[in-house]
Amino acid sequence: MRTDAGALSARCGLTLRRFSPSDPARICPRADFEAEQKAAGEPLMGPDRPSGLCWTLTVGPRRWDRPLACGGIEALGHGRWSGWLYAADLSPRGWSMVRRAFRLMIAETRARRVEIAVRAAPIPGVGWAAHEYAALLGLSREGVMRAWGPNGADYVLYAGVFR
Repeated sequence: MRTDAGALSARCGLTLRRFSPSDPARICPRADFEAEQKAAGEPLMGPDRPSGLCWTLTVGPRRWDRPLACGGIEALGHGRWSGWLYAADLSPRGWSMVRRAFRLMIAETRARRVEIAVRAAPIPGVGWAAHEYAALLGLSREGVMRAWGPNGADYVLYAGVFR
């Protein structure tokens, strides 16, 4: 269901709305997302935030809503887009809303290809969850990018072709 402000609400109390620069700081992130942000110098908290289409998943009444996740896609050119996600530990319904936001952004931008980079090594206490979520978004593993991330960490490239 769409609200007057263009947000999407579900009966379970979750809402997808426009991203606000203050949202990432209000999220209590999962260990893997928090570790990635710290390793990258916390780009979501600084002036070089992602551009492009961005959204936030919230729970609770609009006035006191609590952000659970934010994400988006940024144009790379020639129909290619790069995706990003920063999230708390979400319920299955929360991940369903994340997939919905992802599909809506792809449809709106008419993206031909969307890519997401995921740390190759498992995060202690979390394991391989980020790789599983990339697959849930409909992305396929393409290969390992050696020394691609901060501090020379290896990353796995996941991508999906949508047209």
